[in-house]
Amino acid sequence: MTVLMLASTFKVQSAQQDIKPGTVITITGVDSTLKTNILRNLNSNENIIPLSVLGFEQSDNYILNKARSALQALGYYQPILTLSDNNQGDRPAKALTVDLQAPVRWHNVSLTFDCENVPTELSKLVEHHPFAKDKIVNHGDYSQFKSSLQRQAQALGLLNSSFAVSALKVDIGQLKADVNWLFNCGARYKINKVTIEGTVLSHDLVNRYSKIQTGQHYNQPDIIASQQALNRSGLFKSVVVDQSIDHTAKTVDVSLSILDSDKYELKTFLGYGTDSGGKLGVSWANRRVNSRAHQYIAALDFNKVKLDIADIHATFQYQIPLEKASSQWINQVSYEIKNEEIGRSKIFTLESVLANKINDHWASQWSITMAQEQLDSNADVDRSLEYIVPSWQLNYYSVTDPFSALEGWRWQSIFRFSGEQLSDPNITFLQTDQRLKRIWSINSDWRLLLRARLGSTWMDTDDFNRSMPSNYRFFAGGDVSVRGYKHQSLSPVEDDVLIGGKHIFSSSIEVDYLFNDDFRWAVFTDQGNAFNDLRAWKLHKSVGTGIRWVTPIGAIRFDVAKALDGDKGWRIHVTIGPDL
Repeated sequence: MTVLMLASTFKVQSAQQDIKPGTVITITGVDSTLKTNILRNLNSNENIIPLSVLGFEQSDNYILNKARSALQALGYYQPILTLSDNNQGDRPAKALTVDLQAPVRWHNVSLTFDCENVPTELSKLVEHHPFAKDKIVNHGDYSQFKSSLQRQAQALGLLNSSFAVSALKVDIGQLKADVNWLFNCGARYKINKVTIEGTVLSHDLVNRYSKIQTGQHYNQPDIIASQQALNRSGLFKSVVVDQSIDHTAKTVDVSLSILDSDKYELKTFLGYGTDSGGKLGVSWANRRVNSRAHQYIAALDFNKVKLDIADIHATFQYQIPLEKASSQWINQVSYEIKNEEIGRSKIFTLESVLANKINDHWASQWSITMAQEQLDSNADVDRSLEYIVPSWQLNYYSVTDPFSALEGWRWQSIFRFSGEQLSDPNITFLQTDQRLKRIWSINSDWRLLLRARLGSTWMDTDDFNRSMPSNYRFFAGGDVSVRGYKHQSLSPVEDDVLIGGKHIFSSSIEVDYLFNDDFRWAVFTDQGNAFNDLRAWKLHKSVGTGIRWVTPIGAIRFDVAKALDGDKGWRIHVTIGPDL
């Protein structure tokens, strides 16, 4: 019996210790914004005003003064405040009733510059000031905008700028507030010297990524952008920027301390995909063939690794940075053995690509591919092909980091062609391949993902079936196409062989839910097919569900899907990569 009483007493004491000391406050008569500001000014936590530093409950005058100050900051200078006791048992509590009365509004606003030449960025900032006439005064907006103007001036090289006049006049009787600023720009500082240290690469190459030039006006956003561009180039481990200001000469010296990336890199790769089977690869890279940052990569990959068969892909790639930092000239030679539905092909390829990153969202590339292909197939197709295929590709990302994107969209557009003078036998065609992905964040946990692909080939069907290289035939089905169907299992058939189609359409609708910090659950439906006749085609459909493990390299997806055409069972699909 005694033990039970002691336990009960302990529980009561623990519950009392959980109650935070202070005064419970209830506020009525104002909207959530004003209420939040009052509670913030009272330093309240969960509507409890903490004790004073001496351990006493806060006085009525303290509460009223803090509330009045919070309302004044948002333009209400003459509120009628009523504070009454609202005790809840032994717990001290107060009820604050607020009658706001009329607010003070912005009236006359004068924002002028004392400058030789006002930078455009400052002019645009002032044009969008928050002091619109008859708008309720907000002292937070006033302070933030004043700080923004000072920061922007400093960033633009006006390092001695200051407010010659900074006046806020509030007429409570007239319920008006006037702003009068005179901003003295002072001299605009210039870049005196740019020093590059630590790298063995040529300074001309470094300057392609940098917007910092001797003699130009100091501009902090340009310095930050240059540092980011150098860090993202892949050529350097780190880039540190130091600045030295000479207030007498009104100049700034900039020093770039650069640590080069390792010259050589050896990579090995081991993985698995339900379409590609086991994966095994190795690559060797030299990032600095010379001081102009030429580099090469030699790689050997094996896919569909089994005891008796494997896809083999050997490549040697040489990359040359061009005059524009975001452009590269890439030349590649490769030999590939592929085992696909149409048959076993051996392809020797020479490819030259001019890649250009237009900005953070757009990229394009022109390329020309020269290849010889030997195809072993049971279908009635040409066994030996030689061809040259020029192509153009345009990519758009709405976000700058697709690996971590929670929403956004991506568009990839490819056009390629060949003709009688470029191939043997004659392979005359024009082809387009359009791919679109879109992610919507419904809320913090739910997302909607859409994916679509539309490809079309302008070429005689008989010529296509007989002579089209295997790389340019369309197939549907598989991990990133129509789940629930085997890889490349949806296409026209000839002699019981899936030979690929002139056209392709596929789409997917997926909804996923974040049920853990690193895991999402998804349900989806896919549809699509590859076909030759635009007037007579059928879409194959599937449904499924899966789990996504969110990692820094993208999501690892485990899906199970069922085809809705015919008597087919469930298929497992495993893929890795960014959602976008």
